[in-house]
Amino acid sequence: MQKTQRMQNTRFDPIKDPIKEGAMKIDSHFHLVDRGWVHDDFFIGMARVVLAGATKLTGDRADPVPVVENLLPVLADTTGEKLVADMDAAGVEMSCVFALDYGLLTGEPGVSIEEQNRQVSEAATRFPDRLIGFFTIDPRRPGALELFRRGIEEWGLKGLKLHPCSGYYPHQEECYPLYEACVEYGIPVLFHTGSQPAPLKSRFARPEYVDDVAADFPELPLIMAHVGSAWWTEALLVAGMKPNVYFDFSAWQITFNEHPADFYRMLRRIIDDVGPWRVFFGTDGPYLNLVCPLDRWVAAVMDPDLSSCPEVSFTEEEKRIIMGDAFARLMGLGSV
Repeated sequence: MQKTQRMQNTRFDPIKDPIKEGAMKIDSHFHLVDRGWVHDDFFIGMARVVLAGATKLTGDRADPVPVVENLLPVLADTTGEKLVADMDAAGVEMSCVFALDYGLLTGEPGVSIEEQNRQVSEAATRFPDRLIGFFTIDPRRPGALELFRRGIEEWGLKGLKLHPCSGYYPHQEECYPLYEACVEYGIPVLFHTGSQPAPLKSRFARPEYVDDVAADFPELPLIMAHVGSAWWTEALLVAGMKPNVYFDFSAWQITFNEHPADFYRMLRRIIDDVGPWRVFFGTDGPYLNLVCPLDRWVAAVMDPDLSSCPEVSFTEEEKRIIMGDAFARLMGLGSV
């Protein structure tokens, strides 16, 4: 309990410790991954989505396995070294990194979730001024709470990432001990919201299912990753009544590539509705960095081409806040 109390006492206070203006750009959503960290069924499902997009004009069907074999070496990075090099090239100062726990749905990968979280911690320790590590686990796992406490207290991880698409709802009773611990530690919860490729189940990740959690833990910061993707108006419905709900707009790169006006109108709307301090830049890398490199995604926000939606505009202050200051305030990075 003494360790927990020390962590609570160092929680960021934006009044006493204001963020330095223009201090940093932060990617709030990045996955460390390698073969053996996620079951191949997930990668095959993701490859099917990629191939479907590439052949949508012809309707051809292609074998996803070669795509997986070609992409896995590109995606692989468990130490953070590739990521930091990309950050340097794109002018991004910090990234929030974590693993994924799909094992109860897909079958267990070669590397245990305990070991994956430990390696995420090692990466954050290796680059202490560049990487922020979050802990991830399926709350239904036996001993999930004990392992989570170890990740926070011993390994120094700074938040909790949950991915309900592996088969549970955010408001299930198995999740609540983890939320109670997050309140105790003063750390946020990041939820995947929105669709996912097979074998994952998208229905578990509708934004509406975060609403119970936000109501039951009104002081707990809850981040809806991807703004719920195509359910983004549902995400706004929740956040409009629950001020402890935040958004990251990672994984919107495909929409940006194909329908830039739709992306910018969505971004303008969420800033209008909840304010820039509850909106975070993110990539969902390394996956989405394949379709929109990090430097291009940064430029899409910092120097947007709004010719397709001339009614939309963003102030320099808004861009500065969503690119890093908002996430820095949430995570208590005012001294960085």
